[in-house]
Amino acid sequence: MTPAALDALFPYVCFAYGALMTFTLNVPSLVRIADERLPQQLSNQWKAHRGLAALCLVVGTLWILQNLWLVG
Repeated sequence: MTPAALDALFPYVCFAYGALMTFTLNVPSLVRIADERLPQQLSNQWKAHRGLAALCLVVGTLWILQNLWLVG
């Protein structure tokens, strides 16, 4: 895989992580299931990723839009 291919793929990976984590952290039933089934330390670590998920969602979105605007 070339650096150019990685550069084209990485914004989508960043966006997907942000979207998936933001979705799962904001659905009350998923949070309840995580609280019931995960150990407390792992559940706290998962919830601590809320800020990173929001940042990845915003950065990934802007990065994808920038690439679409520059190419198109």
